[in-house]
Amino acid sequence: SVRAQSDWKKQWEATVQAAKKDGEVVIYGPHNPAYQQIWAIFQKSYPDIKFSFVPGKGADHAQRIVSERRAGKYLADLLMGGSWSFAVLAPGTLEPLKPLLVLPEVTDPSGWLDGKLYFADTSNAALIISGEIGTRRGSYNTKLVDPKEIQSWWDLLQPRWKGRLGSFDPRVAGGGGETFMFFYYTPSLGQKFITRFLTETDLLLTRDLQQGTDWLAHGKIHFYIGSGQPIMKAKKQGLPVDLMPHPLKEGDIMGGGSCCMAVMNRAPHPNATKLFINWVLSREGQSAWQKYTEVNSLRMDIPKSDLMADDVPQKGVNYFMLNSAKYNEPAGRKDLHKIVDEALKTAEKAKG
Repeated sequence: SVRAQSDWKKQWEATVQAAKKDGEVVIYGPHNPAYQQIWAIFQKSYPDIKFSFVPGKGADHAQRIVSERRAGKYLADLLMGGSWSFAVLAPGTLEPLKPLLVLPEVTDPSGWLDGKLYFADTSNAALIISGEIGTRRGSYNTKLVDPKEIQSWWDLLQPRWKGRLGSFDPRVAGGGGETFMFFYYTPSLGQKFITRFLTETDLLLTRDLQQGTDWLAHGKIHFYIGSGQPIMKAKKQGLPVDLMPHPLKEGDIMGGGSCCMAVMNRAPHPNATKLFINWVLSREGQSAWQKYTEVNSLRMDIPKSDLMADDVPQKGVNYFMLNSAKYNEPAGRKDLHKIVDEALKTAEKAKG
């Protein structure tokens, strides 16, 4: 309606004026130099607002915010990082995000993946902005496997794969655990698949990030579940390994990296922060974000031509949003570890 339009325009103009008075926005975020290029575009549009960016590791930033606040200092307006960066903050440290959104192109959910905004925390403050796909669907030895033969995770239970599969230990953070979380939460896989996968295939487990990639490259195993980075590095060095080229029938995992951004409560520059968050989520902001970080933005109504075709989400694929709050519940992880432990004991007994 005309009235709604004039309402948001009035609110936006007031925000811009108040933001100029604030004069600054302070972000604690990742080291990646790509972000500097995004902030530069914001500065062109809003030269009156000074941009202060403090680079560092997510976990360090979070600890820093905790100690600053203990000392009664409120210095950061925004925190950026991986979904786990926000887990250590006390409830109420972050400001719920939706009430800060003004621009219709940002508040309209139809522009976003699955028609909604995804959050990494239960208070809907840490917004998931981007997500890479394809890096956690398993990798294979290109000389020994035709990837077309694997269309579903259940295909790996066929007898011919026995003794030819490997995985990073799903009970150890940072390797293959994410893929097992996907198994755990996906109804067509679940406990039944995990148990059979661990008891019937003679699966080789490693706790060394490089070892799985070496096993795969040397043909000791034919298929491997683990972090995509070492695989891509080995592929660049000319080793016969690659990530699966297609999502499997049960869906694909979306996650990764410095995906998320949240506004701090008691932010020192609340109006400049509100302006910035609306800009960064706008089409202009997200086009820049995607271009310079080279990671798919969850904003789906912007061109995806700057991404490799494999990195663009496809219609009809079920995406498991790894970073979302409901999959980061400690109870789920604990239950998964119990299922894995029991299955591995069973497998040992059978061997013994």
